[in-house]
Amino acid sequence: MIGARGLHADQPLRVAAIGGGTGLAALLRALKHEAGRSRDPWRLTGIVTVSDNGGSSGRLRAELGGIPPGDLRNCLSALTREESVLSELLNYRFKGEGALAGHSLGNLMLLALADISGDWVRAIRQLSGVLVTAGRLFPSTVVPVTLCAEDMVGRAYQGETQVNTCTPPLARLWIEPRDAEPLAEAVLTVIQADLILLAPGSLYTSTIPNLLIPEFQRALARSEAPIVYVANLMTEPGESVGLDLETHVASIQALGGLGLSAVIANNASLPDALLQRYLDEGAAPLLPEGDLACGVPVFAQPLLDPEEQVARHHPSLLNRALRDVIESL
Repeated sequence: MIGARGLHADQPLRVAAIGGGTGLAALLRALKHEAGRSRDPWRLTGIVTVSDNGGSSGRLRAELGGIPPGDLRNCLSALTREESVLSELLNYRFKGEGALAGHSLGNLMLLALADISGDWVRAIRQLSGVLVTAGRLFPSTVVPVTLCAEDMVGRAYQGETQVNTCTPPLARLWIEPRDAEPLAEAVLTVIQADLILLAPGSLYTSTIPNLLIPEFQRALARSEAPIVYVANLMTEPGESVGLDLETHVASIQALGGLGLSAVIANNASLPDALLQRYLDEGAAPLLPEGDLACGVPVFAQPLLDPEEQVARHHPSLLNRALRDVIESL
């Protein structure tokens, strides 16, 4: 049984996946089969962090204001039921050295639709309808927020790009404005969810930021649904270098103000050449060291995609691991 409410045969499993960047996109890609099947489809909703201030998103945010569109665009692409010319256009990046260089067409499309409609939720829904996606997507807030941090020796970091280069572990992590109002649809999604998933991704700049919004954090605390963290495959040079799985779990629970129900972690080894490349860059595998992490049950399975030239979760393997955890919960 998932959650204290339980499930009925005629009620779809309501899954809220929370995160940002490529990690949430990978999780949504693994789950969209469940949301898109004809019989007993899951009701899948992604809730996306909007604190990015780098790359195309950061430039657009600085020039035009509003929330950064990049992670939203990346997750929309992941939810697309079938690859098409439209999905390719969504991810197209302009080349050259002009004003458009490096910008993603999908980012511009989302900003244009939000400007035309005056509503980010409507803009995402309209683009989702054109792309034919297998789930819903919401930003955690439509308030422009800045991620801030302080490390153990008192060094301060302002903005996601700076926090990404921090010296871990962090003593404090917060957003400005501190009382940023969450999107009502995102809060309702969490309250109604039967299962809440925290996506893999950059620990301090993708996984945790949504949890820092006070009202969103309170909604998570009120939820009766299990909260499952899908752990990263690797540590990240900068913000998570040297941190083990136990420290990842401790950071999420302490900074995010919540208790996890389970952790899904990879236990497959990387090929030697790929491993050495990551080690040379300052990253290392994030492998479980036991059945528990900070007292939270760890479900360890092979999750690595053997066909990729970089460390990535295999959608089918991750899907199977999630189903195994659901059965146990």
